[in-house]
Amino acid sequence: MGWRADHLLGNAPGKPTSFATAGVLVVVLALLTQAGAAEEDRRAVSATDFAKNWPHLLGPASGVSSATGLLKNWNGETGEGIKWKTRIPLPGYSSPIYWEGKLYLTGANASTRAVYCIDSESGGILWTREVKGIPGSPGGVEVGVDTGYAAPTMATDGIRIFASFANGDLAAFDLEGNPLWSKNLGRPENLYGHASSLVTHGDKLLIQYDQQNVGYLAALDVESGGEHWKTERDFGSSWSMPGVANIDDREEVILAAEPTVVSYDLKSGKELWRLDCLKYGEVTSVPVYGDGLVYVSADSANLSAIDVRTQEIVWESGFFKSGVSTPLLHDGLLYCGADDGGFACYDAKTGEELWAEFADHGFYASPILADGRVHLLDRSGMMLILKPGRELEILGKCVLGEEASSTPAVVGDSFYIRGRKHLFRIGP
Repeated sequence: MGWRADHLLGNAPGKPTSFATAGVLVVVLALLTQAGAAEEDRRAVSATDFAKNWPHLLGPASGVSSATGLLKNWNGETGEGIKWKTRIPLPGYSSPIYWEGKLYLTGANASTRAVYCIDSESGGILWTREVKGIPGSPGGVEVGVDTGYAAPTMATDGIRIFASFANGDLAAFDLEGNPLWSKNLGRPENLYGHASSLVTHGDKLLIQYDQQNVGYLAALDVESGGEHWKTERDFGSSWSMPGVANIDDREEVILAAEPTVVSYDLKSGKELWRLDCLKYGEVTSVPVYGDGLVYVSADSANLSAIDVRTQEIVWESGFFKSGVSTPLLHDGLLYCGADDGGFACYDAKTGEELWAEFADHGFYASPILADGRVHLLDRSGMMLILKPGRELEILGKCVLGEEASSTPAVVGDSFYIRGRKHLFRIGP
C-alpha cells in the first residue's frame, strides 16, 4: 500500500487494538483493496490492449486495423471461409465491437431493446440483457427504415460496455453483463431516428446528441454515469459520433452536424473553434483527423478538408464522397464510399481525385484498411478488396449472402460482419 494501516487509524506500533477498531481496520483494508484493484484494472487497459481489440465503431485507429492473415477469397452463400454465422434475435444496424474474445452488439424493435454478448470462437450467444425500466424513457419514437431502433454502435473501455438505442436509453454493464448504471438522454426527435454511436476516451463516455428538439455533447463518467461536463448545442440533427484528435498539446473532440463542424476541449467541454461547411447536409460520416487536417462529409454537402489551426477549408469536392460511411485516411490518401454507388481515392493534402469508379450498390459501411488491403462492404453484402495506392486495383470481390450496412470489426485474422439477419465470422 505504501503506508501502514495502523498509521491510518492513529495507532502506535504494538498498541492493542479494540474489536471495534479492528472492525474499522478490516473495512479500511477492504476499501483500499477494492480501490487498488480498480486502479489496477484501469492500468491494465493499455493502449496496446485497445490496439488489439475493436472497442467502438471504426476500431482503435479510425478504420485502420492491425489484423493479419485475412482471407482474400470467401463466400457467405457457399460457406467458403465462414467460420460461423449466428442469427441475431432482434434487428439492428449497430456494428459489432470486440473485446478479449467476445463480441457485443445491440438489437431492438419498437418494444424491446437488448444487448448481446457472443463468443468469438463458437459464435454462440453467451448472454442477452434487456434494457428496460429506465426512468424518463419515452413510450415510443419515430424511426426510419434504414435506421431502426438499434443503430448506435456500442463502446467499451475494456472494463465496461455501453449501449444506446433509438429512444435515448443508455445503459452500462460490466463485461459479464451485470448492470452498472442507466439513464435516458432525453426524448429524441429527428427525421430518421437517433443513430449516433458511442466512444470512450479514458474515464469519459462521449455522447453526441444532436436532435431537432435538444442538442448537446456530454462527457459522462464511465464508472458512475455522472457528468464530467455537458455542452449545449443548437444545430440540426446529426447521426455522426464524436471524433477525438490529439492536436498539438491538447485533445479535441470534433463534432459534425448540419451546418457546422465544431471542436471542443476534451477536458472541459469548452468550444475551441467552428466552421460552417455542411449546409443542407444530413450528417452521418464521422470527422477524421490526420496531419493537421480534419475531413468531414455529408450526402448533400461537400467533402471538405479543414486546417485545424487556421480553421480554413484547404480543399473540397462535391462529387464522389462519403455520405453515411466515414472516409478512410491512410498514407496520405483518402478513400471514400458513396451512398448512391461509387468509390474514390483523393490525395489527402491537395484534394486531387486520383481515381473513381461507379458501383452497383451504395456504401453505408465504412472502408477498413487491414492486412495491407482496403476493404469496402456495399449494401448488397459484397466486399470489394482493393490494393492501396494512387491507382485503382481491385484484388477481389467477396459475397456475404445477405444485405449489410454495418461496418465490420476486424481483429486477429478475422472479419466480424453484421448482415441483415446474421453476425458472421470470416477467417482461415
